[in-house]
Amino acid sequence: MNSERENYEKAIGNLIKIMASETKGQNLVDNYVRFLKKEYPRLAISYQQRLEANPTGGRAEAVTFHFLKTCVDEVKINEHPRDGGTDFLCKTADSEFIAEVTSITTDTVTKKSGLKDDLTEGTTVQTFSPITQKLCDTVNSKESQMLKYNYPGILVIASDHPLADTLFDPFDAQRLLVGDMKIGFSIATMRQEMQERSTTNVTELKYSCFLQVNQDWDVCNRSISAVLLFHISGASAFILGILHPDPLHNFSPKLLPSIPFIRLKKWPPEDSILGVEWVKYEENELVVTE
Repeated sequence: MNSERENYEKAIGNLIKIMASETKGQNLVDNYVRFLKKEYPRLAISYQQRLEANPTGGRAEAVTFHFLKTCVDEVKINEHPRDGGTDFLCKTADSEFIAEVTSITTDTVTKKSGLKDDLTEGTTVQTFSPITQKLCDTVNSKESQMLKYNYPGILVIASDHPLADTLFDPFDAQRLLVGDMKIGFSIATMRQEMQERSTTNVTELKYSCFLQVNQDWDVCNRSISAVLLFHISGASAFILGILHPDPLHNFSPKLLPSIPFIRLKKWPPEDSILGVEWVKYEENELVVTE
């Protein structure tokens, strides 16, 4: 358990902070509106309508745009007034990828997890449930949209629930990759002693966003090269990434070097063992961070 906590703290140490205050967060929205009015005036109107109808989604789009601009050479709006499309096309000197931004409202997070959003001074302990199923459903709903493009595609799932970082932590990123884990153990027979029972972590892949089992190991949602879990609170923004083991187009963490990504150590797995590791691009190489 201590090692899990150490890994958690290590991953938390790699999380990035891109907003220093609520005021700056609002400034990012205002700057994004000004950018759209100048470069994409027709899209500016539809964005402001979306912002009014879904403040979480509108804010997530603006913050993601700002973040991507700090990582790549150019970020273009990829949405078209008639045909829709993914939100952004990102370019570097030698790479391109698309980014689609979606959000989960605070009310939905509260309903699915049990975590209250109206924190008071007297609030000390809350019980909650993971929202893996909701996250997985969100990924599934974007597969066909991102299948239209011949680029690596990242899906950003954002929430501004005050405690969303609790639901978007390294443990939840692992759940979304390999499914909810359970403890399995062998059933002792009359001749077996209790101490001979062996236990292991098992998963049915029920809520894995990328893996499934048919007759053999298989993958799904291959048009989505990576998922980013993005917590945008009033004061800060934190991101974790999940890499698809066998996407249609590979996405390199080099393109977003400030983000830690979880991935499978090997695909297809050997001996039905799903080993995972956290990686991050540092000093011109991809390194394992735990």
